[in-house]
Amino acid sequence: MPLVKHKPPPALPLPLAVLELTHPEMEILPEQTLRIIDANVNRIGEGLRVLEDVSRLLLNSGDLSQRLKNLRHELVRTEPALERRLIQARDAAGDVGRDLEVPGEAKQRDLPSVVIANSRRVQESLRVMEELAKLPGTVLDSEKYKQARFSLYTIEKELMGRLTE
Repeated sequence: MPLVKHKPPPALPLPLAVLELTHPEMEILPEQTLRIIDANVNRIGEGLRVLEDVSRLLLNSGDLSQRLKNLRHELVRTEPALERRLIQARDAAGDVGRDLEVPGEAKQRDLPSVVIANSRRVQESLRVMEELAKLPGTVLDSEKYKQARFSLYTIEKELMGRLTE
């Protein structure tokens, strides 16, 4: 069977999220705020990567894979100086939430549950970033994160539809 090449969707313009996270005013943010940004940028990237791999390697969906990859790269890309600041603000060893568990949280999941859990994880982190954007001293655009969250609602629905076909 010949390989079918999918034409990738047109590249999206450089997102405001990348530009926002490189702005000089971000230099004055407190370390605690940087920790929140770092945790949520990481969570966004991790969750989107799971969804991207399901789309690519399980569903063989070039269009969904490309959309998720574009979204992931748009939302987690930061310039090197800020990336260093975020890593320096990180305190994984001292994170009081590191070992917290929810009673009854499923340890074994089926694939649709994995998609839902990772979609929710990303959506929640996008909402955190949206709210952080409203703090004084940040130059983040809350509308950008809101739009990304609503885009992911649509992608999640498409993924679930394809998984349950």
